[in-house]
Order: sequence, then structure tokens, then C-alpha cells
Amino acid sequence: MLFAPGPVLTSDRVKRVALSPDICHRSVMFEELYSGLRKKLNRLFKADDSYTSIVVSGSGTASNETVISSIFEEGESLLLIKNGEFGNRLENIAKCYGIDLEVVNYEWGEYPDINRIEDVLKKNKNIKLVSMVFHETSTGMINPVHEVGMLAKKYNKLYHVDAISAIGGEDVDVVKDHIDFCTGVPNKSVSGHPGVSFICIGKEAYEKIKNIEGRNVYLNLQKHVRMAEDRNQTPNTPSVVIFLTLNEALDELFEEGIEKRIERYKEDAKIIRDGVKKVGLKFLIEKEEWMSNTVTSVFLPSKIDVHDFVNRMYEEGYVVYLGKGPLLDRNMFQIANMGQIYPQDCVKFNEVFKKIYM
Repeated sequence: MLFAPGPVLTSDRVKRVALSPDICHRSVMFEELYSGLRKKLNRLFKADDSYTSIVVSGSGTASNETVISSIFEEGESLLLIKNGEFGNRLENIAKCYGIDLEVVNYEWGEYPDINRIEDVLKKNKNIKLVSMVFHETSTGMINPVHEVGMLAKKYNKLYHVDAISAIGGEDVDVVKDHIDFCTGVPNKSVSGHPGVSFICIGKEAYEKIKNIEGRNVYLNLQKHVRMAEDRNQTPNTPSVVIFLTLNEALDELFEEGIEKRIERYKEDAKIIRDGVKKVGLKFLIEKEEWMSNTVTSVFLPSKIDVHDFVNRMYEEGYVVYLGKGPLLDRNMFQIANMGQIYPQDCVKFNEVFKKIYM
């Protein structure tokens, strides 16, 4: 049982689609698949007709790199808000491309201060893009995406949100939150397979950057959008099988209902967190309104070796994650409830968890 934040448990229905007959990506059949898939992705992001969506073959990092590498011209800066491992990854991408950076840095698990972010926007007139992570998976924290989106709109900045761990499990709404570029993956809360990622793009924002010469060949946003808009095609050979399983996972999600999927995840998380509280362990994120619906970060007492604990859970058939970075040094591990996990699974998880811990 994968109680880890991706890859996740998928249904037999999604797995079976991977056995579909081989499809040529330069065919009408693929173009019809991609056309429908792009419409479904817009629906997933609660986008209206002022947005378009594309799929990139590669993990979530590929989609984030596609956005960040394709936005900037000389003299333009990126304002990055970060408070965890995946904020650090966005920073690494920007540094790799030599992009001017203004970083508003917080400790892992620290909630961002909106006033501090606004002060930076007031002072640095070269900022073109504001970037942040919606659900910082390394901590399980939900960041103030809407509030930052309001600031981006107020100061007329483009806005990029990494919704890799949020999409399908949190209230992601690109219109409401004024998001211009929003990235996601199948293999977390959408409950699909790894191998592709996707980007929802505001058309007005795209018009501002469409003539920028890309710094990347494979992860070139302008190429991807042109090919998708003109022909429902991809610039290079895509991961066709994962396009198929993503399409099926989205159908499955819409049949359950996005809001019902989110409510299921909330119920799962509550069962897990109640179990953690009963054995007296502490959470990294203490304010409930800051906690995600799908990841719970827990500290073990120093007398218990966290590596040994995770291994013992694995021996019982349950995969949980070691904490990342400085949080591992504090004996933290993570329990996720993404994918095909239901309340009865969480009840059973708590029984095994208590047995191993006690």
C-alpha cells in the first residue's frame, strides 16, 4: 500500500488502458486523444476559454522547467517564494538558466508573510514572474496561493504556480487565483501514472511571451503551445501510453467528482491524523488550515530510528516516506493519502502503524 506522495496506487481500470493497442503519435487517432485530453485538463484546473493546456513528456520538474526557461528576457527577474524542498527545486531551475532571482525565503514549514512579499514587489520593478509552490510536499503545507495571486494581479506580474501535489486534491482554480502558468502531474492526487506532466496557460499571458526565443529545445513552452494549438500535436515523440492512462484517470476523477475526490482525501487525512494523535506524536504543521488534504508530516521520538521505522512499515506492506532535508535530521516521516486510498484503508493503516510504533 503506497501511503507516499507519488507515485500512487492506481485503479485496475487505469492500468488496463496501458495495454491498449500501439498508437502512432503522428496520427489522427493521437490528435483526437490529445484534443480531448487538453479540454479535460482545462476542466481539471477550473479554467475558462481564456486558458489552454498542454502535456509535456517528463515529470513535474519538466513542466516547471518548461515554464521558467521560456519566460524571461535579459534584465527581467523572477520573484520566488519558497519554504521547502520543491521551492528549492524551482530556484535550482532558475539558477541553471542564469535567470535573475529575487528570493523570499522561509524556513521549511514556515507560512509565508504576504506583507513581506508585497514589499519586494514594490521595490523590484524588474520582476516579471512570481513563482511559488501550492502544496509544498516536503512539509505538507498549503501556501497562500490566492493571496499571492492577488498581489501578482495588483502589480501586473505574471504568476506561476507549481500545483504538482495539489491538483486533484486541493481547490486549484486558475481563474479565481489569477494564475497564468499552473503545472501538475497525473501520479499524485489525479491517481494516474508517472511519465508526463501538464501546464495550464493563460492565453493573455502567453501573448506576452510567445515571441521570446527559448533557452531550451525539448522543454520549450512556445513550441509546445504552437504545436498543440495548431495541430493537437507535440514537438517531439510523446509518452503515448501515459497520455492514454492520464486520459482514463481524468475520466475516473470526473466520474467521482473533483469535490468528492477532495472530500475523500480530507476524510482519509482526518483518520490518519486522529491515529497519529492517539499515540501522542506531533505534526510539523500544527495549524489545521495550513495542512494539505493528502500529506501528513510526523515526528518520531528521538529514541526511535526513523529509517528502521519506515523499513518496518514496509515489511508490513505499507510504504511511507522519510522526511527530506533538515526535517529528516529531526526524525520526521510522512504519510500520504493520494490515489486509490479510501477510509477503510486508512483505518487499517492506523492499526499497523500503532502496532509498529508501540
